Amino acid sequence: MSESAAYLDRMARVERRLVEHAAQPLPSGLTDPDPGAEERWQAGQVWAHLAEFPAYWLAQLRDVLDRYRGEPVPFGRTKADEGRIAAIERERHTDPAELLARVRRNLAEVRAALESLPTDSWEARGQHPTLGPMTLPQIVERFIVGHLEEHADQLDGLELVTIEEIRDAAARIRGAAVRTPLLRWDDRTWLKPESLQPVGAFKMRGAYNAIAGLTDEERSRGVVTYSSGNHAQAVARAARLLGAKATIVMPESAPRVKVDGVRRDGAEIVFTGPSSGERHRIALDLVAEQGAVMIEPYDDRRIIAGQGTAGLEIAEDLPDVTSVLIPVSGGGLSAGIATAVKALAPRARVIGVEPELAADARESLAAGEVVSWDASLTTRTMADGLRVEHLGRLPFIHLRRFMDEIVTVTEEQMVDAIRRLAHGARLVTEPSGAAAMAAHLSGAAPQAEGDDRRVIVISGGNIDPAQLAEFLAPA
Repeated sequence: MSESAAYLDRMARVERRLVEHAAQPLPSGLTDPDPGAEERWQAGQVWAHLAEFPAYWLAQLRDVLDRYRGEPVPFGRTKADEGRIAAIERERHTDPAELLARVRRNLAEVRAALESLPTDSWEARGQHPTLGPMTLPQIVERFIVGHLEEHADQLDGLELVTIEEIRDAAARIRGAAVRTPLLRWDDRTWLKPESLQPVGAFKMRGAYNAIAGLTDEERSRGVVTYSSGNHAQAVARAARLLGAKATIVMPESAPRVKVDGVRRDGAEIVFTGPSSGERHRIALDLVAEQGAVMIEPYDDRRIIAGQGTAGLEIAEDLPDVTSVLIPVSGGGLSAGIATAVKALAPRARVIGVEPELAADARESLAAGEVVSWDASLTTRTMADGLRVEHLGRLPFIHLRRFMDEIVTVTEEQMVDAIRRLAHGARLVTEPSGAAAMAAHLSGAAPQAEGDDRRVIVISGGNIDPAQLAEFLAPA
């Protein structure tokens, strides 16, 4: 591998992140693009700096290479450099799409320059006015590649759900969703049984928060969603409680217990094939036809904030929590809980759990970007609530920031967890709901020394009675 290959790969990843950010509305709020800088910066100024610095540092890099004769070459500028500040101030109100085009042109030049560098050029050194002597790899890392990643992280940060939003959601859902207890499993482990929610799963938190947050006019138009079951039930229940008509797009293979739950709350069901992508497309068509409001199952900050109330409760009930295990599907629950836990108990490890047959989130976290798995792969798992083909964009931003790792479990391990939860905790769980417990019991997420206050999220209990009887039958 060439000296520049790793840098080029990281730059490509950042560029893809910036393209996604530019496609979103400019977020509000303030951020500081340089740790230690005295200025406070708006999002538009971050974009302005992104468009300004790659060209400047490429010129500096070339100057170091041209002048290097064995002694460090003076280069660079301070954060208070007037030219730097003037350039950012001049462009801070420019459309991010226009600035993105400039960023991409600059990055193309940087890539070409790095790709063409002879091996011996990487031995050059510069003398920065405040950081002192630096090798060429250090210059590229600090002022180009690392700088790009830093600004992409700051744009991520402006889209993160806040702990205040989660607290607001907790107040909004009070009385509609249950504040589930922490149940002692053993001397070092507690269970968070979201299977005790009114619809048998955590989804009531996010769905109610999202629909309750609509205006009266929006609720009068009705709501639409797409789901394999638990979010469908939650939207149907929340819509009924709040007086809104609900239409739910569900796969034909959805468990009967979940279909019946949706029908009991009076929602209309539109059945589709197994692909979550197909369900989403049909739901969007229904929104357009009916003039209704989409209630996304996970890629929505109101959903993330609502699901995050479970994490708020964990941190309030066990302030010195040391680890939290959470099933990962589209990412709404894991993103919300991770955000709340890291805000209130920052030393706690947050561990996601997926079936090994639908491990797109683990692959996404490793790749640093959202990776999709085809429905033909994800539908192999019995855990129907964890069969989405990819994480939501917004949840992924949260997981990349707050989740420590994602582990996987087998089908057999989930079945064993269902049995042991039934016998040891008197809890009825579905495969999706038992995934985190499966990781704990199997050792996929080992409980290290000092991890003495672990919480395992049991996310749902909507299992077909015949399937439960099969799992619990003596071997």
